[in-house]
Amino acid sequence: MIDIKNLSLNIDNIQFFKDTEIHIPKGKITVLVGPNGVGKTTLLKVISEIIKPQKVEMTKNCKELFYLPQRIKYPQGITLEEYVESSFFRQSWKWFLSNTDKKKIDEVLETLEILDRKKTLIDNLSSGELQKANFALGLVSDADFLMLDEPTSNMDLVNQIKILNILKKLTAKGITILIVLHDINLSASYGDYFIGITRERKIISAEKKEFFTPEILNEIFGISFKVISTDEDFHIQIFH
Repeated sequence: MIDIKNLSLNIDNIQFFKDTEIHIPKGKITVLVGPNGVGKTTLLKVISEIIKPQKVEMTKNCKELFYLPQRIKYPQGITLEEYVESSFFRQSWKWFLSNTDKKKIDEVLETLEILDRKKTLIDNLSSGELQKANFALGLVSDADFLMLDEPTSNMDLVNQIKILNILKKLTAKGITILIVLHDINLSASYGDYFIGITRERKIISAEKKEFFTPEILNEIFGISFKVISTDEDFHIQIFH
């Protein structure tokens, strides 16, 4: 899906990447983990071309890319439906939406389990519903590659699981997801492929079984872990 080679990036005399290679597989949830400040958000901005590196070779095998940042300013006084409709007007100049467009919005909202809230003002949506509204922007735009920067932050556990379950269903439809998560156990439960960035900004990437070892987690986070695994299930404990 995304192949990056020879990535080199310096910002304000800080070297984030040097001749770095990264692969993001198609149709899977790839989880990006690591301590704060090591460049997770920076990497998302490089892929979305918000940040232009000094050097990079990047191949994107996707139809449409959608990037959801951590912080979003929401317009006031509009409904969920109107918020999602804005995706069409961002893509091209339109005076009105066709019946096909409206049907597509309803289908996306139904997939995200918020169709019954489409006439609700976005000011009155919960944090979980707002995030689903943001996902809807990407899906309505026909994006097949979603990049999500900490989409479950400030949510309770129930809403985190609901969001991650929906994302898992989207990959079954061929959508590729790159997501930043801080909860290591939720990462292990929902991720398929993993990219870790150490404090020294070294990249460590692997499938689940190879990634979740005490040695790799210690190298990424600098603390001791115990990993308990049964088949595909992992539980990670931190040693104090």
